[in-house]
Amino acid sequence: MKDAYTMVSCSWKHHAALAEIGASTFYETFAADNTEEDMQAYIGKTYAPKQIALNLAEPNIHYYLIYQGTEVMGYIKTIVQFEVEKLEGKTLELEKIYLRKEAHGSGMAKVLMDAAIQLARTEKANNLYLGVWQENERALAFYKKSGFEIYNTRQFKLGARVCEDFLLRLRIVSDN
Repeated sequence: MKDAYTMVSCSWKHHAALAEIGASTFYETFAADNTEEDMQAYIGKTYAPKQIALNLAEPNIHYYLIYQGTEVMGYIKTIVQFEVEKLEGKTLELEKIYLRKEAHGSGMAKVLMDAAIQLARTEKANNLYLGVWQENERALAFYKKSGFEIYNTRQFKLGARVCEDFLLRLRIVSDN
């Protein structure tokens, strides 16, 4: 993937593109480990265009899309939070960071992560945190390479299946 990447901060007009990239990348990532019924139920609830539009209306939720040419290749979703268990200070959650499989290894994940880190600085957050399935070794390696450290665990339920997640934190150093 040699073409330039373009990042855009999303508004309501991006809700359909966010719904499509969210549903397709979630499916690519987790379909092999879950039932079709559970996948469709989660995707139908989480990535419905109406739900994405509602999220976009929330002032503490931010989405960014990354394009290669005119094709959406990935996205992030962040949530500004003021109190998170076991973290001190203002915190930004990197709730979602996904790329299409053909974009893995392209450098786009770093561009998305850099955008999340910059947003955390802009929001004057002390921490950037995320949850990741403990069995997602590729993602864990990327997050650790990006400077994140495991600080806790949680459970994530997808249909009938209970997954164990690591919670990872990156301490944000102010630009000031």
